[in-house]
Amino acid sequence: MRVAAALAMLCLTVPLVCSCRPVRKANRIEVVAIARVVDRNQPDHDMCSTLTMSKADVVRYFALADVVDAGEFHDQAIILPCKYQGSIRMGGHVYQWEIFAGGAGYLYDGAAVNKRYVCRERCLAALPNLQ
Repeated sequence: MRVAAALAMLCLTVPLVCSCRPVRKANRIEVVAIARVVDRNQPDHDMCSTLTMSKADVVRYFALADVVDAGEFHDQAIILPCKYQGSIRMGGHVYQWEIFAGGAGYLYDGAAVNKRYVCRERCLAALPNLQ
């Protein structure tokens, strides 16, 4: 009886926990909004002219980039004065996102989700404009 109750509770709580996790399959990601942002107050902002991203590129980024912890992000991420930002729907939930030239990125919802991403070999090969 206790085992059945535990299994029933597990079946009820696992979908709730899993629903808080962003879905990373490209066919389940939809870019809702996208905007290019350049900080023209930075002296090296002219390097931003080559950064272009489409909605398809954003989907590709979140399907291929690696999720990293804060320490790894601090050590490896390069934050340049240009980025794309917007909102994205993953698994039925809407998140805000930012992707910087150089391959650093954020995904957040203002509540439980605050993820950091780094675009590495496979990701950079698919998105050469980030380099």
